[in-house]
Amino acid sequence: MIKINDEINIYFPLKMKPRNQQIEMLNFIKKSINTSKKYILLNASVGSGKSYLTVMFANWYKNHINKNANFDIITNSKILQDQYMNDYPFMKILKGRANYYCEPYDTNCSLGMEICKTDGPKCGSDCPYTKAKEHWQNSNISLTNFHMFNTFAIYTKMIKDDRKSNVLIIDEAHDFEAVFCDFISTSLSAKALKKYGFDLKEIEDYDDKIRRIKTIDQYVSFIENKFNQDIDKKINWLDKEKQGKSTKIRNKYANYISHCESQKGKFSYLVEEYKINKDNWVLNITTNEHDKMYSGIVLDAKPVWGNKNLKNMIFKYYDHVIFMSGSLLNKEMFSYINGIHPKLTSYLEIDSDFPLKNRPIYYMKGIGKMSFNKKYETFSSQLKYIKKILKKHKNEKVIIHTFTYEIANWVKERLNDSRLIFHEQDNRDEMLQTFMASDEAKVFVSPSLISGFDFSDDLARAQIILKIPYPNLGSENIKQRMKTNDTWFGWKTVVDIIQMYGRTTRSKEDFSSTYILDDSFSDVLKYSSHMIPRYISDAIKIINI
Repeated sequence: MIKINDEINIYFPLKMKPRNQQIEMLNFIKKSINTSKKYILLNASVGSGKSYLTVMFANWYKNHINKNANFDIITNSKILQDQYMNDYPFMKILKGRANYYCEPYDTNCSLGMEICKTDGPKCGSDCPYTKAKEHWQNSNISLTNFHMFNTFAIYTKMIKDDRKSNVLIIDEAHDFEAVFCDFISTSLSAKALKKYGFDLKEIEDYDDKIRRIKTIDQYVSFIENKFNQDIDKKINWLDKEKQGKSTKIRNKYANYISHCESQKGKFSYLVEEYKINKDNWVLNITTNEHDKMYSGIVLDAKPVWGNKNLKNMIFKYYDHVIFMSGSLLNKEMFSYINGIHPKLTSYLEIDSDFPLKNRPIYYMKGIGKMSFNKKYETFSSQLKYIKKILKKHKNEKVIIHTFTYEIANWVKERLNDSRLIFHEQDNRDEMLQTFMASDEAKVFVSPSLISGFDFSDDLARAQIILKIPYPNLGSENIKQRMKTNDTWFGWKTVVDIIQMYGRTTRSKEDFSSTYILDDSFSDVLKYSSHMIPRYISDAIKIINI
């Protein structure tokens, strides 16, 4: 039994008593720092108290390492941001401009700022976003999301010179490198140009140009020599046109300008990075077959890895970096992905203390594999088992993970059940709120609930995984990742399975059942079982169909 030693002082004004897992993690961090480890990896499951650990750690660090230290906490989940905000009001939290209300123009601060540029006066010190940013910048303990943090790290001097924090704490760290790569990725399609304010004739002209681009070299050259200049022209035109217009038109044009400016920054970053490291960039060319107006060609320029960028643009500015997640899984793999040196890294894995009986995983083996050539046949076989599971949980809410919109549509077409709630790409959060607010035993069907969502207690007593979440082998950057590190594919698959599993049973008192209906799980158990934490492997019950 670990005892609370006198050195642990709870951060005012909290009155909570640390749990044994939190004390074990804190002692591990202390030991790591005292043995000159810069990077500390905590693989701790849902409910282990990672957020309260950050408060305990910050207090110890200020008392024993640096009394003037500042701490940056970042997370990718709105749920976690709100949880931190509610539990620890002394932390200063910053979200994107669109989350703050601009009273003078009755809109959000993002659009309000663009309107102010034309109508004046400029946004003043009473702007709610400006106030939140100042508080965040000047606080000892500050919290923001991955997107805002990456914006500061790439486009401003905030992380390098202004904020000057000593410790970076990354919650949900399994996603950080992937989110960073998505953040610096760019996309170009005729359909997407509507968001820039281009008219139909301009879009049709661009449609023809986009079809001609076949390589990453051609893409970058087009951005540098043509598209960035066109964005500048569009911003200037929109800025002039919105003057003297109605509030509705001004807001519309301000939204276009905001989008143009944010995307131009990303395109300019791509051009510079491509000159430095061409081999780290690929071009994905896909077709949106549902696009009736345009060709549907979509060009996505993506980095293969974000590891060098993370080290040079973020990690080097901190004395210590702490990574926290329930699915880091492997010290060497995680270190490689994030560009950190294993010799400067320590790793601790904390098992779940949730009762096994409260969180079983039923692997229904023998239904079939959801592989590319067999997925529809297998789905047809899955149907009767989906119906049986839903009948078993007829008085409870259920989540169905489809992993793709294609499979979600199959469920919609072939499963006639009034309990089912579906969503499209642009209304997930709205439909999710409908599901969570309902007093009925609804079933939420989604391909995009892998991580960052909390379905505790009666919000979900069961979840069904229809397809193992393998990375998309049709993607060029996924192919290049596998060429340069063949361990990553298995690691990423297990990470996403663990994240799915963690959506429901969220505390010792909570309970739920997880059902896996894809025989591809046998391959995961065969080839990647060494990455699966014991608390998860112990929960697996194989049911031969």
